[in-house]
Amino acid sequence: MTGSRQELHPAYVIHTRAYRDTSLIIEVFTPAHGRVSLLARGAKSGKVKKSLILQPFRKLHVSWAGRGELPVLTAVEEEGKSLRLSGQSLACGYYVNELVYYLLPKHESAEQLFVQYWPVVQALTEEHLRDHALRQFEFTLLEQTGYTPLLSHEKHGDTEIQAQLHYRYQIPDGPVLEDIAGNTGIAVSGSTLLELANRDYASLSNIKEARDLARGLIHYHLNGRELVSRTLFTSFQSLKTTGKSNG
Repeated sequence: MTGSRQELHPAYVIHTRAYRDTSLIIEVFTPAHGRVSLLARGAKSGKVKKSLILQPFRKLHVSWAGRGELPVLTAVEEEGKSLRLSGQSLACGYYVNELVYYLLPKHESAEQLFVQYWPVVQALTEEHLRDHALRQFEFTLLEQTGYTPLLSHEKHGDTEIQAQLHYRYQIPDGPVLEDIAGNTGIAVSGSTLLELANRDYASLSNIKEARDLARGLIHYHLNGRELVSRTLFTSFQSLKTTGKSNG
């Protein structure tokens, strides 16, 4: 629980859904309380200021009151300008929000992840930064939620990963030498595993390997849940490809 009254916590809206005729249930991401569900009364009526700013990709401060599972939003203030995303950047932004929504437990402090949220959303607007920023956020989220993957050692024993060798990552247990694992698991080089272990996201030598591993780990911890954002990204990608072919 988050206590009876909380005043002006930094927050981002990550999900909204309708509640009765004029209200919304919003999911906000905060540093001290992690993910919090709030009832925004009258937010759909358009008669209150908060209806204009309870949108994703905005820096907010929110206040709430109530001890139950659904406290009431009492105040919301916007800090600075909102970030406008479109196309594939927008799909990736929704992906980041879905990861927080489905994997981050309610009411658990997530300060490190919160600090990374705004920089990763900003990086989504630059295609050359996008993959590296997403990998950093994904692996930080896995660590923050107790799903830290084994990256520096082999699945069995204390044998350290060697950069020049090739492995197969057998989820959820860890990497196994490719010669032993055969075709099971996700193919990943030792160099990629060590870069991820050292949090060297900015200079990942094989971004596809890192993406495939992150995708496999997250899919496992989502228990097979399909994310809407991935379908959206694929649609935007198809439109982009079609546009190029017609240009």
